[in-house]
Amino acid sequence: MGRPQKEIVLDGSPTRLFAYWLRDLRGSAGFTLVQLARRTGFSKTTVSDAMRGENHPSRPVTLAIVRACGGDVPRWGVFWSQVRRALDPDCPDGLAEVTPPPWEDAAGRAGGVHAEHCPADCGRTEPHGWYTESVSTLLRLDTPTPEALERRVVVATCDGLARIPVGVSVPRRPGDTSVGHGLETSVVQGGRLEDEGPRYESYFERVLVLPAPLRAGTRHVYEVRLRIPPAQPMAPHFVHVPLTRSEHFRLRVRFDRARPPRAVWRLAGVPTAVIYERNPGAPVLRPDERGLVEAEFRAMKVGYGYGLCWRESGAG
Repeated sequence: MGRPQKEIVLDGSPTRLFAYWLRDLRGSAGFTLVQLARRTGFSKTTVSDAMRGENHPSRPVTLAIVRACGGDVPRWGVFWSQVRRALDPDCPDGLAEVTPPPWEDAAGRAGGVHAEHCPADCGRTEPHGWYTESVSTLLRLDTPTPEALERRVVVATCDGLARIPVGVSVPRRPGDTSVGHGLETSVVQGGRLEDEGPRYESYFERVLVLPAPLRAGTRHVYEVRLRIPPAQPMAPHFVHVPLTRSEHFRLRVRFDRARPPRAVWRLAGVPTAVIYERNPGAPVLRPDERGLVEAEFRAMKVGYGYGLCWRESGAG
């Protein structure tokens, strides 16, 4: 087997951003570089270079990869053109015009206006300054260390919303008594992280500073990448516990096909204590041929858990 591609560090470069998402598309399809080369008709070196993040690939190579992986070819064509334009030193708009995937199902919805507003003359931004319209998370357990890409659509309910707390609980895996315990967080799009918020032994909070203050009723999309530090074990579950209004949660977990879980089950509207019981108590789910298990939740109750638990290979 060939060496795995070097990890892409997102540093604001449109070339790296494009390669990051092209590589993500290939990962979702589950193809090796050799398989992808065979399906596209281009060499392994060519398809590998397209996802290296050093140079913007040609349009024919890009669309051949997208087509082979079952991606949205027209939208990827637009995305390719946006990045090409952003790389043009004479283009005044630059990165402002780059809209990376995953895209909204309904065109233009992310920047639209919602009907909900705060009470008249409300000047507060919390706790009712915004709510979460949707959360879409892809958790990768087939990577060297667990990582999640999380996309959120929030709706401002007060004029002038400029900052949103981003809090994540990372419980210890049973039996883990190591000294170090952390979480790496970075923004893919939709703002920048600033200032550490409250931080406890297993809870990490940062503040997302939005590109511009939002008007009441305006939607905003942001994406964060969460990564468990190398060698740190992860608790065998991923659960969304809404602390404020949250309307829709979609979770996809990609397991390592070489080490499939013994059992996977849904948690829907459970007290947090139930998460740690390690008892399926529900129909057991099985990963598909790509190692994926998916679950969706709506009408979620604040303070209750929604997500997936699993029992790993070799676990009792």
